[in-house]
Amino acid sequence: MKKPSIYLKTFSLMLSLGLVMSASAMAIAGFKPNSSSHNHQKPSETLFAGNKGLRFRNRNIRASRWRTAGFSRGSGMCYGEEVEVTPLVPEVAEKNTIPVEVTALPNPTFLVYVGETQAKEAEFALLSPDKEIIYHEMVSLNETPGIVMFTLPEPMTEEEELLKESEKYQWVFSLSCEQGGDASGNLTVEGWVERVSPETELAQKLANASEREKPAIFAEYGFWMDAAGILAQLRQDYTNDPQVQENWQSALNFAGLDQLIEAPLVSHSGSPVETNAEN
Repeated sequence: MKKPSIYLKTFSLMLSLGLVMSASAMAIAGFKPNSSSHNHQKPSETLFAGNKGLRFRNRNIRASRWRTAGFSRGSGMCYGEEVEVTPLVPEVAEKNTIPVEVTALPNPTFLVYVGETQAKEAEFALLSPDKEIIYHEMVSLNETPGIVMFTLPEPMTEEEELLKESEKYQWVFSLSCEQGGDASGNLTVEGWVERVSPETELAQKLANASEREKPAIFAEYGFWMDAAGILAQLRQDYTNDPQVQENWQSALNFAGLDQLIEAPLVSHSGSPVETNAEN
């Protein structure tokens, strides 16, 4: 694994100093302290969403954080061209905030859509609550627009777990747009994740479920991130399965990402993917 770029190191340092960096320039502004962030509140236990396919429990009261760099979804400039870079997370109504997605897994999957771009590589980094880079990965890009998928390493012991329960972690995806060694023009998006302990009933259901059954279970308990991560891989493994496609569609409909339903998976943890037509 390559060392983090100077850009990501600088990004982490600036966060630790309480500063922010914009996606289009190295302009520095005051960082909103944690006291300004929205407190974590218990999600709704009753509200569901989705008309067909999976039915997602709607965590209609979710923790969120102020954006500190880049943007949460949309497009930006890279090599003088507008490029869409969109993290696959449910949208929030409040401006300038990003939801803290919850996961019941020690090694969740992160999904980012990258549109057509001249950029040849991108970086993914996971930051600790102290703003230190604790995981970093490079990914090669081709000219095919699609979804880039990152799955954290599966820990063998508790000490190897990157995500500790009840801690909020920031992650950063940076599209390399540097020219002449200048990384200030990199296009950056960010997100937040918190690992929570699954309740006993959920843990028992997951222990007895197949991989194809798990998305519905995660959806029932409101874990959109975990359901979507598994569905992204199932969609690649079972390209002609209508149930998998319907479940994927319902997941993206719920998240307000309808425009990405047909987007292909183009890279998984830094490696290009190949089509598997197994049913």
